[in-house]
Amino acid sequence: MCITKDHNGHELIEEEDFNKGKVELKPKQKNVKIEIVKSYTTDLKHIHLIAVCSDGSMWIGDNERSTLQHVELKKNITEVITSLSTKIYGIATTHSNNILIKTKGETKLELMNAMTGKITDSIYDINPLKPTCIYVTSDHRVIIGAWSGGKAFPVSGRRVVVVMDQEGKHLQEYEHDKHYNKRIFTYPRCISVTSNGNIFVVDHLDTDHRGRVVVLSPEGDILLIYNGHPGVNTKKDPFRPVGILTTQSDTTVITDMENHSLRILSDQGQIITYFNLRDMGILGPYSLALSTSGTIYIGCVSADRSPDTKKAKLYELKYSGF
Repeated sequence: MCITKDHNGHELIEEEDFNKGKVELKPKQKNVKIEIVKSYTTDLKHIHLIAVCSDGSMWIGDNERSTLQHVELKKNITEVITSLSTKIYGIATTHSNNILIKTKGETKLELMNAMTGKITDSIYDINPLKPTCIYVTSDHRVIIGAWSGGKAFPVSGRRVVVVMDQEGKHLQEYEHDKHYNKRIFTYPRCISVTSNGNIFVVDHLDTDHRGRVVVLSPEGDILLIYNGHPGVNTKKDPFRPVGILTTQSDTTVITDMENHSLRILSDQGQIITYFNLRDMGILGPYSLALSTSGTIYIGCVSADRSPDTKKAKLYELKYSGF
């Protein structure tokens, strides 16, 4: 395994020898495809976060404008039910149809009523660490990306993934590689989990969102590290993953914002294929969520830097073959 150091000299697990032979980009198959079912125009500039409710409505968040909206999808627009002036950094729907959210500086997650928007404290507290992202598994565990605060980059302090049960009890922490005792994560940005318990962590490496996907077994072994792929990502256009979800067929989908693409990984982390969304007219893909019917929602960020622009697009995609 190749090991490099971050800005503070901490050793960080890297990809090269560890992944040898595991990340070959397979040819696109004819039965692997996605298509746009519907598109919606929002009154947000960016859609950084999506959480889908059981009735098909959703909460979408724009952190640049500190706006969180509960919306219904109407024809080609999002109709706002409730709008809150708040900035959140993580969101996940619980099995009781409430929303777990992460706000700045707090060590405890907060719980938002999905219908009313009322926010209360939750039982999930990782003090002294601070959450960076949230995921709720099918068996009700809550998985939280965390750090010890300060400046995100260069790396200092702890960078951890914490697993908690439904009652808020700490079950497990992933922080160092079991064999080399080296730091696994730089900044856990978002998380998803497959049905076999493998944990996929989008790990950001710098302030430009350059990143990778670290795949862990339930026991904490590193199964694979995906850093993007030659021919798709270059020094000029590095892999910048920002959103992740696991489909009903147990593949993992990742948005690459700057390259306007989707990466499709197997439940072990191997690349299956990728889609150039620019060819479909989808630009700035960012957040991801599954609809109640199993289609994929992609929330985009606006490329227009004008502060007055409100043009963020939400797409619903049908997929097959993965």
